[in-house]
Amino acid sequence: MYEPPHSAGFPAPGPSARPWRKGFVRTYAPALWLGCLLVLIAGPAPARPWIEPDDARMRHSLQWLADRGCLRAPVTTWPMMWADVSAMLRDDSVSPECRRSQAWRYVRFEHDFQTRQGYRLRVHASGASHEPLFRDFSGGPREEAGAGARLEWLADGLAVGLATEYVHDPRDEDSVRRDGSYIAGALGNWMLGVGALDRWWGPGWHSSDIFSDNARPVPAVWLNRRSSRPLDWPVARWLGPWSLTILAGQLESERAVADAKLLGARFNFRPVPSLEVGMSRVAHWGGEDRPETLRSLRKCAIGDSNDPVDGEDGPGACSQLAGFDLRWSLPAEQVTPAVYAQAIGEDEAGMLPSKYMALAGFELATATGAGEQRWFVEYTDNIAGTWPSEQRPNVAFENSGYQTGHRFRGRNLASTFESDARVVSLGHSTFLSDGRELGIILTHAALNRDGTLPTSRREEGGAPVLDPADLQRRNIAFIRYRQPYSWGRVSLAGWFMDREVESRIDEKESRTWPRATIMATWEYRLEL
Repeated sequence: MYEPPHSAGFPAPGPSARPWRKGFVRTYAPALWLGCLLVLIAGPAPARPWIEPDDARMRHSLQWLADRGCLRAPVTTWPMMWADVSAMLRDDSVSPECRRSQAWRYVRFEHDFQTRQGYRLRVHASGASHEPLFRDFSGGPREEAGAGARLEWLADGLAVGLATEYVHDPRDEDSVRRDGSYIAGALGNWMLGVGALDRWWGPGWHSSDIFSDNARPVPAVWLNRRSSRPLDWPVARWLGPWSLTILAGQLESERAVADAKLLGARFNFRPVPSLEVGMSRVAHWGGEDRPETLRSLRKCAIGDSNDPVDGEDGPGACSQLAGFDLRWSLPAEQVTPAVYAQAIGEDEAGMLPSKYMALAGFELATATGAGEQRWFVEYTDNIAGTWPSEQRPNVAFENSGYQTGHRFRGRNLASTFESDARVVSLGHSTFLSDGRELGIILTHAALNRDGTLPTSRREEGGAPVLDPADLQRRNIAFIRYRQPYSWGRVSLAGWFMDREVESRIDEKESRTWPRATIMATWEYRLEL
């Protein structure tokens, strides 16, 4: 059972509980006007709007409760809304097994803090031996050193977060960041917001082929459903609980097509308690010297993205990724096994996704001793055409019209291993009742399997962090440890490889990534 320590950043559950949190948004002028509009039209909201990714313990807890039938909501889209969790905690029919679990107690602890109205502050500092090369769902530092804070204000129907962070000598030359800032308001059962929040779409624990927290968050306007309660319509009732997220973001100007827009949507549902299905789609549209007409937007929306919009020699309407994922669990008495898969098409054929990349995994949740555990085996092959067609190297996350591809500020918005990689990972996490966490992931990765680079990306602005110039096979171990103290929570982590990784920064510059990366993060939060 989860028993947080009685300390000033992580006290035990109760009226004085003061757990932790994180976040930033840099937005453009129209988005600021939208934020002002939200203040005027927001309706009542019973809880803090969402749960952000980067907390492996929270994800494990919510997944365990969903697999046991206690939480009747999709749980593979992050940020995840608090509304469904609030409904579960108020439901007297939830089984005693769930209420006695460590997962329930941790979710209750975080819920009671994050859903209370008022002001709260989170401060953090982090450091790494050098810029980390890889990331997973548990997050961690993105640069060698950084420190920042986020002030949040929660009221009826309105949530505002103002974040700032200073990072030392970043590769994208953006030293002062506002990632994690936001303003959002409730409109009935919908949440309308603007900001830059980390996102994770799909069931994978180590990576995703469409949206992960590998890159910095993209400033965006979004609309998503707050409660996933089923529709009482004869045709739609079979969907069960469902959620929908729609977003429109602004990409950076330092890319091959400056100021392109990022459009995205994800729909997921649980037709039966043991099965969750998700459908995702993202597109890069508009930007410098690209059509931003209603006609081009319509062609992009219906999937007709390859044909030129303005004349035979003009660019296509947009560049897209789309596909589906599913997760099926079979809870037993003491353990909960599950299988999951994700297939994302890099190209379009007949207005449908094609040239699929594939991700698949098996996971197992257990509760033994003084804690809970989660195990997983995950396989990723992100060469386009991996399933079921002919493989097409140098196509995944690339596009001849949008040469920087599916990336933001130098990092892939999806796979942390970049394109044309085949990766097998074995992971384990232990969550102890006193608040400590220990995780380890062992990985074998074949990076840039065909050994060549896409010619379309060899232009200004098309430089990802990880772009091996040839085939490189590496064995990688990732270890993390988290523990709360009276003065905050400390996270220690490290990536260890059997050999260095040689990567290409651009056509003329290469970089060697050392075999080991050591990282540390300190976080503290309080109510004001």
